[in-house]
Amino acid sequence: MSDEKLIIDENRVVSMHYQLTNGFGELIDSSQGDIPLVYMHNTNAILVSLERELTGKQAGEHVAVTIYPEDGYGYADEELIAEWPRESIEKTQELVIGMRFKAMSKEGESQLVTLTEIREDTVVLDANHPLAGQVLNFTVAIVGVREPTDAELTQNTVVSANSDSAISGV
Repeated sequence: MSDEKLIIDENRVVSMHYQLTNGFGELIDSSQGDIPLVYMHNTNAILVSLERELTGKQAGEHVAVTIYPEDGYGYADEELIAEWPRESIEKTQELVIGMRFKAMSKEGESQLVTLTEIREDTVVLDANHPLAGQVLNFTVAIVGVREPTDAELTQNTVVSANSDSAISGV
């Protein structure tokens, strides 16, 4: 079977351009004007709910998908928002609202947090995913679908020059 006729299915390598907006129509992310996002299907490289909607599609198709929080990054959990002393933040750069960095939880686990508020002696850190609680609207143009190489199957990921941009957490 030639790659042009392949459908998106388990372990197929998919190249696509996408635009992501929130429920208010505000642009969150886009591959337009850049290289396509490349990922291996059904390897959790992108949202499972988006993968489900792309399954069975072919190169050349366009897909519009709306993903609600329960099928995306969930709803924000207030328990994942905490106030910390300012001096507990390692200052390798100026603190800016919206910056993300790794922090140690009280249980000693490393977690990615977003700085949401800077107060006089404290900061507020949010360990929720930045897109938690948001409706996500994807517009996808499928550029290509191909069989994975043996190396890609072994590593269960795309092996290419642009694969690091392909698994950006969309």
